[in-house]
Amino acid sequence: MSVARLPPPETRLVLAGLGGQGVIFATRLIAQAAVRLGWPVIGSETHGMSQRGGSVVSHLKFGAAESPLIRRGTADLLLAFERNEAVRALPFLRVGGVCVVNGEASLGYDLDGPLAEASITVHALPATSMALAHGSAALINVAMVGFASGLGCLPVPEEALRAALSELAGSRREPNLLAFSAGARAAQTARPVDRGIPDGHARV
Repeated sequence: MSVARLPPPETRLVLAGLGGQGVIFATRLIAQAAVRLGWPVIGSETHGMSQRGGSVVSHLKFGAAESPLIRRGTADLLLAFERNEAVRALPFLRVGGVCVVNGEASLGYDLDGPLAEASITVHALPATSMALAHGSAALINVAMVGFASGLGCLPVPEEALRAALSELAGSRREPNLLAFSAGARAAQTARPVDRGIPDGHARV
């Protein structure tokens, strides 16, 4: 499948989750989709005991970049597959950044003030239940990528992501594409659960 090439948006993306949630697969998916578009892509990953549910964090940059690591306070998007991991990775987001998290509601904790001060918007998707409805908890990652793509905060065209997913998923291509589509559809009616923007505070 050919995909129209677009100029690369300068984007910094952090993916965070637990071992077994497919953080690395999602990183490969987004990176391969960007490469299909001819974009410069650089990335890195750090993880603990991933086979035992340890923290897994990946960094991706599109466009010109010298280092694969993203400094705190500079990421445009945080894609988190677990709520506690989202909170742990929040310091990576820049002012005006977006957090997309797997959950039924907000991030919890007492974060209204910090989110408002940093103009950070949070979108939540019940990706675990969505993945299970499509036959496997392992589909959380592609549902989340589909959701972020549908929201427009992940600046990789949907067709490029679908093409890359078709290549990477192998024999699991069909359920992966269905879960991706479910996430993308959910974005059509999504509303931020935490806007983080008090009255009179302009988004940066």
